Amino acid sequence: MKRFMKGLRKGEKGFTLIELLIVVAILGILAAVIVPNLASFLGTGTVAAANTEAANVETAALAYYADNDGVWPTDSDDLTTYLSNTPKGTYTFSATSGKIVSAVAVTWTGIAWVGGEGGQWEKS
Repeated sequence: MKRFMKGLRKGEKGFTLIELLIVVAILGILAAVIVPNLASFLGTGTVAAANTEAANVETAALAYYADNDGVWPTDSDDLTTYLSNTPKGTYTFSATSGKIVSAVAVTWTGIAWVGGEGGQWEKS
């Protein structure tokens, strides 16, 4: 500890006001750049998670079709035995192709089903 104290010049015991202001300014600039980008990444993650769930629900619909002699499910409520998790959206299927025709976000906010049959979730 004595060696460290000897390393400091006499009279220097800390940072000057200018040095502290420069550090605060740099932190402010970094925060101004990072915070808006972070918000957009969170929204993108929600859309990606919703689209992944839609793909899982369509796969479960295909399994339902295979187990029920070529009959497609009418909605996602029919798929409880084929999905490990309860979907965060309510899905309605085409009677001929098994593709998702419409969906309603139950848990997610700020996204909407776009494109009709075979569509996907997008930011609303």
